[in-house]
Amino acid sequence: MADGMKMIGHTGESFTVFILAEILGIHGYSVKHDGVDVVSIGGEGLPIAQRIEVKSSKDLAEPKKFLFSYSCARGKKPKRCYRKGDCDIIAFVSLLDKSIIFKAVEDIPMVTKKIHQRDFKTEGITEKTWKEALRKSYKTTQLLLNDFFDNE
Repeated sequence: MADGMKMIGHTGESFTVFILAEILGIHGYSVKHDGVDVVSIGGEGLPIAQRIEVKSSKDLAEPKKFLFSYSCARGKKPKRCYRKGDCDIIAFVSLLDKSIIFKAVEDIPMVTKKIHQRDFKTEGITEKTWKEALRKSYKTTQLLLNDFFDNE
């Protein structure tokens, strides 16, 4: 990965930790462990820690269409989309707009995710998508725990 891309990634991770604390009241820590960039371990409305994969962009991939493009893949060949075993939530960061859209990993079944710039500019988008992603992540975690304990 080129140094410029690493810098964008590190900036997006730091921005995510900042937004978690400042806007959402969540304690987040940069971890860089096995594909997880940030872990949120406590704060308002967070009974279970969440593993967050951060995807950052500072430029539009398709300027005429106002689209950001994010790679949501693991591995080299073949690439595969992220799964619940990899992380709980994916944070899509627009450094251009200083905004984050959170999605539960289950909601991103593709290796490339395109997001329109207007979505990042929507009032309250960070708070709204955090709550939605968290709710979905908790539901999936509960189902996995139920399956685990039912099979003992």
